Amino acid sequence: MKRTALTVVLGVAGLIAGNAPAPAQAVYPEKSLQLIVPFPPGGASDVVARIIGGELETRLGKPVIIMNRPGGGTTIAAKEVARSAPDGYTLFFSSNSSFTLPAAVKESVPYDAAKDFEPLGQVGKITLVLVTYKDNPIKDVAALVTEAKANPDKLSLASFGVATVSHFAGELFKSAAGIKMVHLPYKGSAPAMNDLIGKHIQYHVDTVIAVKPQIDAGTVKVLAVFSAKRTPFLPDVPTLAELGYGNIDFASWGAVVTPKGLPPAVHDKLSAALEETINSPSVTERFTKVGFEPGFTRYSDWAAAIGKETAEMKDIAQKAGIKEE
Repeated sequence: MKRTALTVVLGVAGLIAGNAPAPAQAVYPEKSLQLIVPFPPGGASDVVARIIGGELETRLGKPVIIMNRPGGGTTIAAKEVARSAPDGYTLFFSSNSSFTLPAAVKESVPYDAAKDFEPLGQVGKITLVLVTYKDNPIKDVAALVTEAKANPDKLSLASFGVATVSHFAGELFKSAAGIKMVHLPYKGSAPAMNDLIGKHIQYHVDTVIAVKPQIDAGTVKVLAVFSAKRTPFLPDVPTLAELGYGNIDFASWGAVVTPKGLPPAVHDKLSAALEETINSPSVTERFTKVGFEPGFTRYSDWAAAIGKETAEMKDIAQKAGIKEE
């Protein structure tokens, strides 16, 4: 009888277990996300990332925390993201400064941009500008080139990091103009801009986003832009091309990526939220005010796109003499 009773109990238990509902699947996202930016607070990437992060937070229903990880010409942050879990909770906002330029000038990079990242989408571009402090007696690019030719390596030209778009653009300008200037790499746009305003450096290549507040404050003067056409944000500023310095058309494009291997459902949800964010009229208005040109694009083949641009950048680096420092 004891054996029979035990059998009945086990049978009932098995029946209950068999009829018990399966554990509910976790609904992404369950916790806060981090959006890593490879520059200090205050620069163009940081400004754009905070606008994107705030809107994603609203759409995803969880906090999106901006984490600034400057240094190494953006490679420190990129390496951290590449080695993070592909669970949808680590996002990375960067540009060609992280994905194509380092491999074009460095012998080794601690990650493979084509293989270690998964793009959610490209979100737009930023115009680059050549800028100096407001009361610099050298008033235009022609005078700058004349001075630099008369005094090689006496003038300084800063960038916001080694092998970043800022550095690349500066070297393209020097090569096109046939001049030598001392390259001063900073760990981000904000510290470089502070030193420019304080007249510790003479010239700097930065973005419209970083420069625009200083123009409004009357602390800096823009000499030229690196785009093929004049930017609507600075319509009175000439392009380097129209001033006769090569066919320079160079910009910083931005993309949001994750570590490779994201679950498809999570990828689709994040990519859709990002597209809605970039196409939102209120976000477009905010981007326009700061100087960012929004435009969401999904990559049909990220690896191919990165490989193609990296090859192009290597060619430019060799011709312009851009080298790892």
